[in-house]
Amino acid sequence: MEKDIAGLLNEVEEIIDHGTKIPMTGKVLVDDTVIFELLDRVRAAMPEEITNAKWVLKERQRILDEAQVEAQKLVDQGKTYVDKMAVENEVVKQAQIYGEDIVRQAQTFAHDVKIGAVQYADEMLEHVEQGLHETLQSLRKNREELKRLAKEDQEITGKSEKEKGE
Repeated sequence: MEKDIAGLLNEVEEIIDHGTKIPMTGKVLVDDTVIFELLDRVRAAMPEEITNAKWVLKERQRILDEAQVEAQKLVDQGKTYVDKMAVENEVVKQAQIYGEDIVRQAQTFAHDVKIGAVQYADEMLEHVEQGLHETLQSLRKNREELKRLAKEDQEITGKSEKEKGE
């Protein structure tokens, strides 16, 4: 089973932490092949986060659809009840009041469910967005560190070769 993105980033951190230290520079040498492999695994794990976001959107739509169906059922029940009560004038008035109340309740229920579904979907998407943002920031930071280490390594190598030539 593939580790989650945080676990993979922890591996990158561990590799850097256990890398060969360059004396008096505070720098660490790491095997770029291992780092690139881990970055590839992070990329492979990212679509799962995106899939989760798509699932949240689909689930939101399902909840909204169910609320609409339930509201329509309540409206239909109200109308049916009103039609049955149309026999007498007083009964008709009571049925209209009752039917309107059912319609109001159905509309309120549908509205509440819709708001709840939107809030739930927004919270889930915010969570996914935050996770992706943090992962991207970490990846950028790690890439910059790798570039900086590579540049320092080139500078050290260049100085060593220059000193040999003198």
